[in-house]
Amino acid sequence: MKSNSIQTRQSAIKSRTNDWDEQMKTRFAKLCQSNASYAEVIEHAIAEDKQNHRMAKISYCLQCFRNDGVYQLNRAIEEIFGNVTSETDDSPSGENTITTIDVQLSDGTRVKCPYGDISLEGLGEGSQITINYDSNSHELIITGKCQVRFQPLIDSIIDKTKENLANQSIYKGQAIEITDINDPKILDLSSVDNQLMVLSEKTKYDLRPIYARLDSPERCIEKGIPLKYGALMEGGYGTGKTLLAFKLARRAVQQGWMFIYLKNPTLLAESLRMSKIIDHSGWGVVIFCEDIDQVIRGNRDAAMQDILNTLDGGDTKNMNVITLFTTNHIELIEPTFLRGKRIGTIISMGCLDAKTAKVFIESSFAIGNYVINEDLTEVCELIARSNIAPAFMAEIIEKVKAMMVLADENVVHADDIRFSVESYLHQIELSHTKDMSKTKEQEFCDAFLNLTGLNKIAKNAAAAANIIAEYAAVNKADYIKD
Repeated sequence: MKSNSIQTRQSAIKSRTNDWDEQMKTRFAKLCQSNASYAEVIEHAIAEDKQNHRMAKISYCLQCFRNDGVYQLNRAIEEIFGNVTSETDDSPSGENTITTIDVQLSDGTRVKCPYGDISLEGLGEGSQITINYDSNSHELIITGKCQVRFQPLIDSIIDKTKENLANQSIYKGQAIEITDINDPKILDLSSVDNQLMVLSEKTKYDLRPIYARLDSPERCIEKGIPLKYGALMEGGYGTGKTLLAFKLARRAVQQGWMFIYLKNPTLLAESLRMSKIIDHSGWGVVIFCEDIDQVIRGNRDAAMQDILNTLDGGDTKNMNVITLFTTNHIELIEPTFLRGKRIGTIISMGCLDAKTAKVFIESSFAIGNYVINEDLTEVCELIARSNIAPAFMAEIIEKVKAMMVLADENVVHADDIRFSVESYLHQIELSHTKDMSKTKEQEFCDAFLNLTGLNKIAKNAAAAANIIAEYAAVNKADYIKD
């Protein structure tokens, strides 16, 4: 009794070659009914048989992420042809091993997919395909050979692979991080919902165009609103830009969008082009890129121009792509980058005001069933005057909670918060105290400010000093030209 896999393969081969058989029979019947002689008919039949048993070359290129392409190709082969078998390495060093790659699926499971040389038994002696990946062009390269009569079967496998990539990508509706453009990693956003974020009414208003596209893409399309959109989140350290982006990522994934997180802004243009491949797997793609000022600053170089062209041009013109950027230094950004067609809204993230400070405190102490019976107006006004960012306020509250655990108390007093805020402010003051001996970096900063005259322009002096102090120790090349 034949095994199920052999029966499946033979059935697939038979069904996929039926159309080819019918075409050949029709052609032969027409020849028989023509004025051709018997000898000519027989000669044609012999030539056709010889031709159909010849080996034909296979060569296809599919642009895709490597793991996605290999997985979808293997799925297509299994569905159309039967089980996939890697050829063993029978060399002395190979020890009968087969080549596979490890692919993580969206549900967290991992599968081993045959890679390299794949055997295609039943498609003629010596038939096989070889799977490779070109990391420069981001293309899955499928080469090999099979008998001519089985080429329709190979075409069906490739067409099915393309269909799988377009509609059933392993990255469909997922959040991924790209540090290597050819090997994205699926992110776990399950803990994002538990992280506290308090937004001002102004910030909530500025987010509405993004929420509309994420939550109601069909209605946006019906109203003639393009899903393509850009937003820049600007503000100092600890104001919640990255957390907000991941909150949006969670929301996007829940609504069927794909989310891409880029730590390296130089990968933006390439990632936008690559994400176009799976743009139609869901509603679209949300790309989040931190510290965009690192590449969109100063004179236009090739990297900056590539990003601007990609945001503007044909590569993304008809894409459903929402691009989210962050910057701590909006003053450094090339002004043309902020053009309306590229950036639809600028979302300013700032320190807590009195109103958001009160909400932040109450929400924070709600975790752990703490009780607040006192008026927080005075301490909230202190927080507002002190320009405390949400991330640092969270540390202040954690300190209060730790002290209350030690005292075994659950009633929060306004003074507990005030003392902790004052302690934080004293710490910040000490961190700004200058040593009398100047470092090389400090000397460089002073010389730069004096040379440019920025220290005499009040509105620019602080910003310039902060920028240089931040980057001088590690990025002097940005300021010193050979």
